[in-house]
Amino acid sequence: MTKIPTGAAWRPYLRTLADAGLDVASVGAWIAAAELPPARRRLARGAVAAITATVAIPGIRAVRSAAGADEPAVPGAGSGLPYVDVGIQLPADDPSEDDPSRRRRAVLAGAVGVGVLTTAVAASVGVALAGRQLERRWLARLTRHGHPHPHRALALRMAGLYAALTVPSRLIVVRQGAKAGRRNAGG
Repeated sequence: MTKIPTGAAWRPYLRTLADAGLDVASVGAWIAAAELPPARRRLARGAVAAITATVAIPGIRAVRSAAGADEPAVPGAGSGLPYVDVGIQLPADDPSEDDPSRRRRAVLAGAVGVGVLTTAVAASVGVALAGRQLERRWLARLTRHGHPHPHRALALRMAGLYAALTVPSRLIVVRQGAKAGRRNAGG
């Protein structure tokens, strides 16, 4: 049985949830490792990075092989990580001098693409900085209130927050991909 009763294929959703679960666990483990002595902390964080890379490599290879030789692989499509497709398509031939509207469209498409990419980078940096500030605030509060293991409690909080923010967005991406696949297949 490869379909759930509603008719939607469940494997992409399950794969996305597994990838998100690994990411949430690695976020929590990375933060919880801060409580360890330096040598053990480095070892634990190195193990988290190695496990994450080991699990991500087959997903990347699957995306590349599914894309085939004709189409380039979309970075991050199978890994569940967010990515931006700015939709810039360069014309196959140079716009001629006697067609200024075509040249203008190419310039505008490039400008819009750069704007979207800049916005995406700024949003990513802003979210990372806000998360780090929230992390510091929660850790200070846990320490101030005398929590016996403040980094472990912080790891649980940050992993929960990360899950609440990333899992729905990843499921939406899978859902949109399924809709696009049905549209392209004619159904």
